[in-house]
Amino acid sequence: MPQASNADIIFSDQGGTVSWDGVHSFVTSNLPGNVQLGFTALRSGFFTSTMVRSVTGGKRGSGYLQLKLALVTQPLVWDQIVGSLATAARFATAQTSTHFGNNYSGEYLAFEFKDSSVTGSPLRYGWAELSLANGNLFTGGNFPALTVTGWAYDNTGAQIPMGAKGPVPEPGSMTLLALGALTLGAKGLRSWRRKQAQASQS
Repeated sequence: MPQASNADIIFSDQGGTVSWDGVHSFVTSNLPGNVQLGFTALRSGFFTSTMVRSVTGGKRGSGYLQLKLALVTQPLVWDQIVGSLATAARFATAQTSTHFGNNYSGEYLAFEFKDSSVTGSPLRYGWAELSLANGNLFTGGNFPALTVTGWAYDNTGAQIPMGAKGPVPEPGSMTLLALGALTLGAKGLRSWRRKQAQASQS
């Protein structure tokens, strides 16, 4: 399933990869209100020797959205992450013989936004899971390439831990019925065995 809602955390794994030689932009699709988080691949220069390629990300739309510029791997919440705030950032660049941003996988970008679909536009907190492939352009690689694996936000205003997709769902009614039947069946089996044992002793 591409999207799932567990308790108050809304998670989506409908991600994608952004690069100049592939898809040039990616924008989240389900943040409530008039703002989204987006990523764009840019290029300046036409010759390999002078070309600069980059991937940027940040606010898309007219609403409020801020990023914590420090990527993390631990399940920290917004207030625990030490980093500057920005509405947009450059995540990687690549030139002929140099590049900024080394390869990484499974790192989390924290963001906060205002939910303009609710009166008062309260703050909401979320994360996006990112991976980067990067290197010098003379190698011929498709650099930089930023992959958004998934993202999530909490719709109550709670500060969501990085990578959290929600608690384990409560058991459904059919599961509860099955557990009840097993319990009653075990009790009945014990009662039958006890009666059989008493009958064989007399």
